[in-house]
Amino acid sequence: MDKEERNLDVSKSMKRASVFFFLVMVFEIPMAMLVYKLQSIMPEEYGSLISILMTQGYLLVAAIIYLIVTKTSPMKDLRMKKYKISTFFLSLVVLVTSAPMATWLNALSQLFAKNETSAAIFQVTEMVPMWLGILIIGFLPGLVEETLYRGIMLTAFRKRSVLTGIVVSALSFGLMHMNFNQIMYAIYLGVVFALVVEATGSLISTMVLHMLFNGMNVAYVYILPKLFDYMAQYSEEYAGINMEEVMSAQPAKSQILAMLTVIAPFAVGGLVLTWLLLRVIAKINGQNLTWAALRGEKSEVKKTKPMNVFLIIGWIFCLALAISALFG
Repeated sequence: MDKEERNLDVSKSMKRASVFFFLVMVFEIPMAMLVYKLQSIMPEEYGSLISILMTQGYLLVAAIIYLIVTKTSPMKDLRMKKYKISTFFLSLVVLVTSAPMATWLNALSQLFAKNETSAAIFQVTEMVPMWLGILIIGFLPGLVEETLYRGIMLTAFRKRSVLTGIVVSALSFGLMHMNFNQIMYAIYLGVVFALVVEATGSLISTMVLHMLFNGMNVAYVYILPKLFDYMAQYSEEYAGINMEEVMSAQPAKSQILAMLTVIAPFAVGGLVLTWLLLRVIAKINGQNLTWAALRGEKSEVKKTKPMNVFLIIGWIFCLALAISALFG
């Protein structure tokens, strides 16, 4: 395959993934209408559970259709393969070191956007046992969203350069949440997860991290009410606390600013440690995670334009819905 053919192949691959992203986002509207219809005929407490199951199911079906139509191999093309056990334990440390910045960005977003995720998770935990809640909210999104964004999107755009793949997949992953509270820290986590894939050479590694990240958050929501109940035995201060109000409560601006100040040094330090750990993981797995390699300085297809109308419209669509939710 000569240079011109390679450029054409890369362009087609990026455009194909962009069309997929665009269609998935656009069909969120009829899907949302269907979810709303089902929620209206089901008991109110099942609303969040229905939304999560139907949304994740829709995305999973879309991913499967894409893989079949494009004849993409999950094992070969998306790199769903095993990786070294030592890498697994180091990647767990990456999850810990990268968490402070995610927390800082989550807090920052709450200066102008409400955090509705915790309340939605709590509603699900009221309906199902812990193991099922972790499966639905933790493991299922970890499988589905990693397949879409670190799988399909990263694979398509990294053909131009790894950096292109990381940026486009992270932005797409963040914007698809369509609310500014999640968008900010999701873009950051999208970059971290993409770097983990590049460092390990395996999509499975980031699926595991994503599942653990979500799973720990879900477990926290299950454990917190029990902790309050335990504390209530020793102090009336904890008695009669409404957990739904606790989960949906919006902190005051002064509290958020104090939190940002306290977490900031840990967030910056965590970023440095995360990058160093990723370099170690890459070395163990024989991957090249240098800046030159990420930029693809020796690539013959670097001048291929990564942006196209479908990708841009898809991003604009997500931003428009996020803005409407902000002022709605």
